[in-house]
Amino acid sequence: MIEQTNRRAMLALAASCLAGPRAAQATSGLATAPELSLRASDGLLVLAAEPLARATWVDFWASWCSPCRLAFPWLNEMHERHAASGLRVVAVNLDKHEADAQRFLQQMPARFALAFDPDAATAKAMRVQTMPSSFLMTPDRRVVLTHRGFRLQDRAALEQQIRAALGS
Repeated sequence: MIEQTNRRAMLALAASCLAGPRAAQATSGLATAPELSLRASDGLLVLAAEPLARATWVDFWASWCSPCRLAFPWLNEMHERHAASGLRVVAVNLDKHEADAQRFLQQMPARFALAFDPDAATAKAMRVQTMPSSFLMTPDRRVVLTHRGFRLQDRAALEQQIRAALGS
C-alpha cells in the first residue's frame, strides 16, 4: 500500500514536471516549514532548529525533471552571488536511486549543498506537488516564497525575492 502511494505521488510529480510553465508560482499553504532532520552535503541539517543562514532556498528536484536542468545553473549563480550575504541554497533530491541523481550531477554540477531523500519524507512534510519546487525561508523557517516549476523568465523576479529576504 505504501509503495503504491509513493508510486502515485511520484507519477503526479512527474506529470507536473512535464506540465512546465503552467505551474509557475503558487503557495504550498505552509506558513512555517517543519524542522527537517535530513542532513545536507555541507554537514548541516536541511532546516535546522537553530538557523545558520539569513535566508535559505530549499529546492526539491529529481534527475528525470527537465525544468530541474534549467534551474541548476541558476541555483549555482544565486549561491555564488548571495552566499556571502547569508543565502544558503540546498537542493533535495527525490530519486529512488542515488546513482540516478549522481548521473544528473555529472552533467549539471552543483556548487551548493545537496541532500538525498529517496523516501521523499521531506517533500511530503513540505507539501511538494510539483518538480522542481522551491521554498525561500527566513531564519525562523517562515516560508516567504514558494515557487513551483522553473522558467528562465522567472529568474529576475526570484532573485529579487532572495534579495528582499536577505535585506539587500
